[in-house]
Amino acid sequence: MRAFHTLRTRGKLDDFEIFTLILSALEWRRHNGEIFLYTDTAGKKFFDGAGLLKLWDGVDTSLDEWARLGIDEKIFWAGAKLFALSKQPLPCVMIDLDFIVWQPLTFDCKLAVIHRESRDLPCYPDANYFRLKNFTLPAELNWTLDPCNAALVYFGDENFVRRYVDFAFDFMRAAEPLPNQSGWDLLPYMVFVEQRWLAMCAELCGVEVKSLSDLSELFGGKQKTFTHVWGYKKVFRENRAAADKFCQDCAKRIAHDFPEFSLQTKKIGYR
Repeated sequence: MRAFHTLRTRGKLDDFEIFTLILSALEWRRHNGEIFLYTDTAGKKFFDGAGLLKLWDGVDTSLDEWARLGIDEKIFWAGAKLFALSKQPLPCVMIDLDFIVWQPLTFDCKLAVIHRESRDLPCYPDANYFRLKNFTLPAELNWTLDPCNAALVYFGDENFVRRYVDFAFDFMRAAEPLPNQSGWDLLPYMVFVEQRWLAMCAELCGVEVKSLSDLSELFGGKQKTFTHVWGYKKVFRENRAAADKFCQDCAKRIAHDFPEFSLQTKKIGYR
């Protein structure tokens, strides 16, 4: 199964982020097939210098084009994922750099997500929250649906993907938040277009959403298929000892399972 990572260069990656993406790519290739990186010229240069380009089956720098579309990346910080999705042959899996799949996956559906979110969270406000220029949200959108977490998404339907990304681009271009909005005030825009619209679009297209897991299972310590580091990033940034322990564990795992990448982990500073 073809998968892709997306990296839009914005600054230095933390060491624990690098270790996670290494394992994400290598474990996907070991269990599930090809994986490609969609990045920009700066991203490719970084991975080339780190000796990590061979993590992927190919590296595409078309995110240079994304940077010229005029979309505010302070609001839509993960929007490049959807641009990369628009470039993919189907079927494919969109997987975040901080998400690791440890076992083979099979898909017997048109759309699968890692889990659903609760629409009751404050980052999922009603339609009247959004300020859009020359763009109106369709009346038929179902705001009672639970959003889809997009850390891992399987796409198998061409018509669905086209509708999903076309609307997403229109929404991102039209977004015009209040001048005094920043930080968490802007989060609803990104999670609407990535997560909430994903669920809404599926319903409009008559495509069933399959959930591969749920929040209690994913973070309850019982399942062994997935690791999502998203929730630990804040901990690692505030607790250097915890970050070091995580990196050391990753380095040992890589040295044991993928010894051809041992030199690269040593360059990052761990053995």
